[in-house]
Amino acid sequence: MLNALREFQIGRPQIFAGMLLLVFAVQCLWVASGRRISDSEYEYMASGHRSRPGQEFRVTSPVTAVVAAFPLQVAAAIRPALPARMKAAMAIPPSWWLRLPFVIFGVWLGAALWWVARRLFGNPGGYVALGLYCASPAMVKAASNIGPEIILAWGSFGLIYTAIGVAHTLYAPPRKWAPRIVLLGIALGLCAATMFWALALVVPALAFMLYLAPGRRDRAFLVMGGALGIGGVVMLVFKVLTGSFGLGSAALITPKATIALLQGLYFVVSDDQPGRFFLAVIFAAALGVYGLWDRSRYFGNSAPLFGGFLLVLMFALVPGIYLWTAPLGLAFCFVFIGGVAADLLEVSGTGLAWGLAAFLTLKFAFGLVFLGDWMHQIV
Repeated sequence: MLNALREFQIGRPQIFAGMLLLVFAVQCLWVASGRRISDSEYEYMASGHRSRPGQEFRVTSPVTAVVAAFPLQVAAAIRPALPARMKAAMAIPPSWWLRLPFVIFGVWLGAALWWVARRLFGNPGGYVALGLYCASPAMVKAASNIGPEIILAWGSFGLIYTAIGVAHTLYAPPRKWAPRIVLLGIALGLCAATMFWALALVVPALAFMLYLAPGRRDRAFLVMGGALGIGGVVMLVFKVLTGSFGLGSAALITPKATIALLQGLYFVVSDDQPGRFFLAVIFAAALGVYGLWDRSRYFGNSAPLFGGFLLVLMFALVPGIYLWTAPLGLAFCFVFIGGVAADLLEVSGTGLAWGLAAFLTLKFAFGLVFLGDWMHQIV
């Protein structure tokens, strides 16, 4: 990890990615400041304080509750030191302030997505994946709303790709495992403390590790066991902070086959209502290339494709959690499209690059139209 930090340099790719993420953040703050706070958002903020005897909340996401309560706690802490004019304004913090931590998680997820896509597919793949992410109204909605979706999308993406990264180091001496086991454990604990059913993500994470380390599968089980122990400690921390493990009723952890299993597969068209065909068309094109062109069928492209659909189906198995699963699958979907696009750009001229740029620009414009309408809908 320290080596990765030392190798990190700020150059033209990083600056361009930063500009895209800034565009994403501006969209999120625009929506966050213009949309009224809903009842469920208020309840998440209230549940962030340790519950009193007899007090119950409908929401069951300890991490979301703590994150949602944090802006209020900061406002209360700094308010006495503010000038009188600002003190009055912070007595009831604006909606963008209350939603700011979730915007940060959205930007963080975008940065992680770009980092992964760029390391796998180079700059072209990273740009396409991040461009799709920053032009995605679905991700803007998730990141400008107080709820578990964006945190769970960030945590599940980090968990899966951290597990893949750990698998590549299982051939190294055990002394090099420790930082990665800690990262994997923290990601696992945050996912489970956000939504307890997310513990099921251990299964695909371990499956990827076993696939990538056929000669070190005993080590994969050992590493995952250590990560589970660290994850348990993370969950205990949030239990202390909120007084709850976030279990709620048995309905939140009991799989049940419903029509939602099939409806969840439509996450690729849940991106933007006025032009919802944009993502569906480019995903279908990438899927066609993946199926017909041997060169594009390798683990780097296959993992996000199957991982995205698997995550959506896993959470659709538990309808009682009332979770909007689209952000979970879209993050992986963008990486898949970025990988296929990078393969095509290697063998094509600049025409494809300009075509992708025009596509993303048009998609972004349609997305702004949708966000403007959605922002003013009655909560």
